[in-house]
Amino acid sequence: MRVDVAEIKQETGSHKVVPLETLLDPVEFSGQSVQFPMPFRGSAEIWNAGDCLLVRAKLEGEAWVQCSRCLTPFKLPLSVSFEEEFREGSAEEEVPREDEENLAVATYYEGDVIDLTDSLRDSILLELPMKPLCRPDCAGLCPTCGANLNEGPCSCEKSHTVDPRLAALQKLLDKPDSNT
Repeated sequence: MRVDVAEIKQETGSHKVVPLETLLDPVEFSGQSVQFPMPFRGSAEIWNAGDCLLVRAKLEGEAWVQCSRCLTPFKLPLSVSFEEEFREGSAEEEVPREDEENLAVATYYEGDVIDLTDSLRDSILLELPMKPLCRPDCAGLCPTCGANLNEGPCSCEKSHTVDPRLAALQKLLDKPDSNT
């Protein structure tokens, strides 16, 4: 999404508000495919801060992801906000200053147009959870038969087999308490 900033670039302190709408292509994220069926919509405020253009944006939309416990696809609403500086010129021209306290990385633009596409996409992807859950109390899948335990109990025999690596700890629990 490209935004014309010619009118605010000339005077420090000037600003403008622009509507935002971006549709993302499906991506591979944390080993699963994430779909974005509808565009993300919102707005951005752009200020001329003198040495840079400051962009503050808010977007809302949804992603279709797969629950990390029960593997059920579900719609995940997302609310995204970000703030970024855009500096005129190119990154090759930038000379680091020792007195600069703000270590934020600036994005560079040339001419009278800034491109928010990468910033919008990156901010949306950063909002995706590493392990999405269809609901906080998701019971997941039965490790034996693979049934979705959110739909009810499975018909597997519930044997209390102990992981062989933890068998020594189970023996401690099986000993009668000698202190009583």
